Amino acid sequence: MREKFVAIAPLLRSCPQVVTLGVRASMNDYTPEQRRMLLSAGRILFPTPRFVGILHAAGKKTFPSAFAYSVQKSRLIQKVLLQFLGSPHPLTRIYYGRQKKSVIEDFAFPFYAMGPKMSDDVHLVSNCHDLEAVSEIYNPLLIQEALDYQECFRLIFVNYQCLGVLRKVWAGGRYRFESSEILCAIRPGRVTVPGSIRMGTIAMHLEKLLRSVQISDVAAEIGITRRDWRLIEFNRPPLSWPTSTGSANRYDLISRMIESNRF
Repeated sequence: MREKFVAIAPLLRSCPQVVTLGVRASMNDYTPEQRRMLLSAGRILFPTPRFVGILHAAGKKTFPSAFAYSVQKSRLIQKVLLQFLGSPHPLTRIYYGRQKKSVIEDFAFPFYAMGPKMSDDVHLVSNCHDLEAVSEIYNPLLIQEALDYQECFRLIFVNYQCLGVLRKVWAGGRYRFESSEILCAIRPGRVTVPGSIRMGTIAMHLEKLLRSVQISDVAAEIGITRRDWRLIEFNRPPLSWPTSTGSANRYDLISRMIESNRF
């Protein structure tokens, strides 16, 4: 018999294998029967930031995982994590208070400056005046080297699986991510990007990394240099994204994975 999933946020209401409880103000607003369903569920889907912490503390498995929620909203957590794991990423340092005065001793202009939250803007800093201005905005201040990427991609991972790859392009005066013909989940290792790096190899490396730290739902932005690649940052995965055969909807994909017993 297939597992019956319980969801809190109403994002998979059309999936017959999922019982949706809806978002309440507190756990006390769920009926005793609904609380029993949460306690007995093998995995709770879309627990929302409101409840994921308490469910994780109670030992319940969730999707997205508790750590996935944290990583999606904190650059500070991301940078410390990547440094700890030794994953290939741009040189990044974190400066608090008076430590900001030593930035120009550690980095040559230009470089990127940003705040600790994913909602904070990323600033390209070219001189001391720019650095002083951005230093007054953020504490801590994150400084990252500006590398000359030949191309950048966003890999979309759902339940640790790479289900989409988007290419970063400049269009209409801004950067955006568009459909890429690289289908690493279907044809792993067959497609190469600049520097003879196989996208399938990168995807498998990232999948192993995500599983090791239980980041089950995320978009990973990577940059390709002349010799290798860098993991730039993690983002919240998009609701939908373009593909060569039309638009892919994340919730529809999850529903099909559940119905085919692949979740």
